[in-house]
Amino acid sequence: MAVDYSKLTTGQIVSHHTYQLDEDMVGEYLGAVKDVSDLPPRGDGRRLAPPMSMAALSLRGVVQDLQIPGGTLHVGQEFEFTKAVTVGSTLECEATLAQNSVRGGMRIMVVTSTVRDADGVEVMSGKSTIMLPENLLSGDDD
Repeated sequence: MAVDYSKLTTGQIVSHHTYQLDEDMVGEYLGAVKDVSDLPPRGDGRRLAPPMSMAALSLRGVVQDLQIPGGTLHVGQEFEFTKAVTVGSTLECEATLAQNSVRGGMRIMVVTSTVRDADGVEVMSGKSTIMLPENLLSGDDD
């Protein structure tokens, strides 16, 4: 079923997923961004995950759950990382709609994201701003 963006309200949770940030996910992320650096393992032998891999996981859920169409512009993002995460960690990603408006034929949505580790400790927070051309969307009347 298609998402009716005009019916989404501020404060609404638009995405909630739990992921394991395993070797495959980290490898996919590093390949996508062409990162060839190799972070050394910590003293306990576990490797630190690239911080932006957490942001990518969080955004993956948003894009999937909001069924973001082609032609959408990702016009801004801000992230704050508050704790290092190791490869293999379980992460809970939640996104909330902070703004949903229409201007000049574009729907502007701001989504705030929070990522927590398995202990419930916040490891990342941020926001993303996307613009969707209204002519690509159906069911919008505002």
